[in-house]
Amino acid sequence: MLTLSYIKHFAADNAGIGYLLIILGMIIEGEIVVVMAGIFTHLGSLNIFLVILSIIIGGSIKSFIGYKIGYYLQKYHSTNNFLLQAESRVNYFLPNYLQKPFLSIFLSRFLILGMHLFSLVFAGFKKIKIRTFIKAEVSSLIAWSVTMLSIGYFFSLTAMSISKDIRKFLGIILIFFLMFFVLEKIVAFAIELFETKEINK
Repeated sequence: MLTLSYIKHFAADNAGIGYLLIILGMIIEGEIVVVMAGIFTHLGSLNIFLVILSIIIGGSIKSFIGYKIGYYLQKYHSTNNFLLQAESRVNYFLPNYLQKPFLSIFLSRFLILGMHLFSLVFAGFKKIKIRTFIKAEVSSLIAWSVTMLSIGYFFSLTAMSISKDIRKFLGIILIFFLMFFVLEKIVAFAIELFETKEINK
């Protein structure tokens, strides 16, 4: 019979795979993976220090690859469709990107799914100073990972305090995820309005 205890021990027994999935998840997107890591950290299946190390490794790889892709495309394929799409999305959500690259790169990690990747590619395309890029990426990765892990930890803690039944636990986690994504869209919309007002001043 599937129970919360079984899932907890199964995840602990396969923790190595879990850390690898975190690294891969960070390269692809990371948000859901890190929140899930926070949940399993609370359950005691994953080691918090190894989780953070995995996040840093995956996040660093993604940042390097994204910047290099943008730099390469600018040099050899400046009219590439992906590049044009990245520029369009960045200009829409972060219209002050070139004027405030540090803040824009920092905020891009907290916006809607996929926005951060476009921001990384755009940074390489526009040849944002490496020092500014690294500072923004490091600071945003720290703030973002602590936030996402805390959210996952809170989800698990709250769900367990309500019920330890596996079905109810998963149901509560699902509700939390839906609320989280709705809130994320609201925040992204608010940031977009703020950036637009700043431009119109």
